[in-house]
Amino acid sequence: YNNLAQAIEILQCVDDSLDILKSLKIVAEKPIRKPPQAGIGVGVLEAPRGILYHMAKVNEKGIIEDYDVIVPTAQNQINIENDLKKYFNENLDKGEETLKWEAEKIIRSYDPCMSCATNFLKMEWIRL
Repeated sequence: YNNLAQAIEILQCVDDSLDILKSLKIVAEKPIRKPPQAGIGVGVLEAPRGILYHMAKVNEKGIIEDYDVIVPTAQNQINIENDLKKYFNENLDKGEETLKWEAEKIIRSYDPCMSCATNFLKMEWIRL
């Protein structure tokens, strides 16, 4: 039933979007061209996995000299590690397959990007 409800919501959003677009009064404008100048810019975007933070440093010719982006997986890294430590400390009596399976579930519950989810967990078992 959830998929049906979501499909109905999507159709409603499309209808509402069309109404908004029809009501817009668009006026043709010439683009404003500014000469390049040095500076630093930041941007914050909401994305499906969380917030993306961007920073760009541009020189006086308009060429990007430095760029950095902080993705949600990087922001969640400490929490992922803390949750894994807590889980392992409370469940060391369980078998290796169970521990690995649950650790993977903990990691994936944070919805990391695919390359992070694929390469994050490398386990080496040392039993004392």
